[in-house]
Amino acid sequence: MERRVLGTSRGSFSLGITVTGGRHVYVSGCVSSDHDGRIVGRGDVGAQSRQAFANMAAVLAEAGGTLADVVKLTAFVVPMDRYREYAAVRAELFAGHFPASSTVGVTVLADPDYLIEIEAVAVVG
Repeated sequence: MERRVLGTSRGSFSLGITVTGGRHVYVSGCVSSDHDGRIVGRGDVGAQSRQAFANMAAVLAEAGGTLADVVKLTAFVVPMDRYREYAAVRAELFAGHFPASSTVGVTVLADPDYLIEIEAVAVVG
């Protein structure tokens, strides 16, 4: 797979990415639930972001990929003023291979205790 960043990366995301080769993997919104369905990091956007990315990594592993294969993220954050907590985790986990990224502030997610939900598109192979 060949990956090329378009434009200049800004902070912890890229403006655009082209990918040649590989399989596309579309990951549904990941939240901060553990294997038993319990919310991890109640009230803590950073902790919830880590768990959501861990859940995403598990899905990608089933497809033979890793977080390094992610080319696009969309995050939904409650409330938007907690964005920096999510962005810090994203910057740490994607250092050196920042995907294109969008973040949307929302008022509530499927469970009122969820503060973050993250979707991804990855190209594996």
